[in-house]
Amino acid sequence: MAAVEVRTDRFVLRPWRESDLDVLAQAATDPHITSITTVPATYTTDAGYAFLRRMTELSAGGVTVPRAIAEQATGSVVGHISLRLRDLDLGRVGLGYWVLPSARGRGVAGESVAGLADWALHRLGCWRVELCIAPWNEPSKRVARSAGFVREGLLRSWQVMGGRRSDVEMFSRIRPPAPEPDDD
Repeated sequence: MAAVEVRTDRFVLRPWRESDLDVLAQAATDPHITSITTVPATYTTDAGYAFLRRMTELSAGGVTVPRAIAEQATGSVVGHISLRLRDLDLGRVGLGYWVLPSARGRGVAGESVAGLADWALHRLGCWRVELCIAPWNEPSKRVARSAGFVREGLLRSWQVMGGRRSDVEMFSRIRPPAPEPDDD
C-alpha cells in the first residue's frame, strides 16, 4: 500500500514527498494542527524529515496509510489524511486528517475524507471506517457528516491529544450490506 494513490474529483491522496517539506513548515505554525497531530510544533528541517521518515515507515510497515492531500490541478499539497490499520483484521480502520488554514472552507476535508473512506470500504475491503473527533471540534463534525459519517456517541478518556487524555465523539461510516437475493 506504500504507493497507493486515491483520486477524488479535485484531489489526489498520495504518499508524502521530500518536496512537501514546506507544507509541513506551514502546518507547524497552526497550533490547532500541532496540538492534535504528530506535526512538529517547533519546525526544523530535521523535524520535517523525521515526519516524512515516520510516514514512510508507518506505510511500509502496514500500520497506517498516510497521504498528502494534493490538488489535482496544481499539485499543491493542502493537507494530510491517513487510515490507521491497527484493527483491519477486525474489519475496521480509523481515519484522521488535517488541512492547512489557507485551504479551509473549500471542501478539501469533506471530499478527501469521503474519498479515502470509499476506498477503504470498497477497495481495502473493510466494513467500518471510524473518525474520533474532539467534542469541541464543530468543523470536523461537519466534515464527518458531509462525508456520510454518523455520530455514535461519546467515548470518555478515549485517547491522548495534546499530551492529555481526552474524550472523543465517535463517528463511523459502514459498508452497506449486500442486497438479499430474491427468492423467486
